[in-house]
Amino acid sequence: MKKLIYIIGFGFSLLSCIKENFKPNPLPPNPPKPIITDSTQIVPSKNLIGQTWVITGYRVSGIGGMINVNDTLVFKTSKTYNYINYESTYSFYSTSSAYNLTLNNTVWGNLSGTIYEGNLINGEIKGLKFTDITAGSGNTTDYYLWMHKI
Repeated sequence: MKKLIYIIGFGFSLLSCIKENFKPNPLPPNPPKPIITDSTQIVPSKNLIGQTWVITGYRVSGIGGMINVNDTLVFKTSKTYNYINYESTYSFYSTSSAYNLTLNNTVWGNLSGTIYEGNLINGEIKGLKFTDITAGSGNTTDYYLWMHKI
């Protein structure tokens, strides 16, 4: 009889168990993203490949007036450009707040200077300083260049 009571008790315990289907709580919906109404342009590419710029003037150091020239720069690849129809090398890279442009083998030497995103957007450089960094020349003359993109 004890066995029968144990069997009946065990049967009731099996039948009285209810299996619950647990469903994970869904994630809350993503908050809406703000609509950006800023019309500031962003430079779509951070390179000069395929661009043509014209040096329209330069000034040596901080003295004297601008000397007019008409020298064309055609940036062919990420490392080569044509300067007055002669192929040469250049480097162009981003710094913390602007871009560094180094033009090798110009008539003034290897010039390196800082240009800004606004210059790239507007396609115009007005009297920015470039320094001759030609190795071994001892010439640390600054040149101020005026250029525009065509």
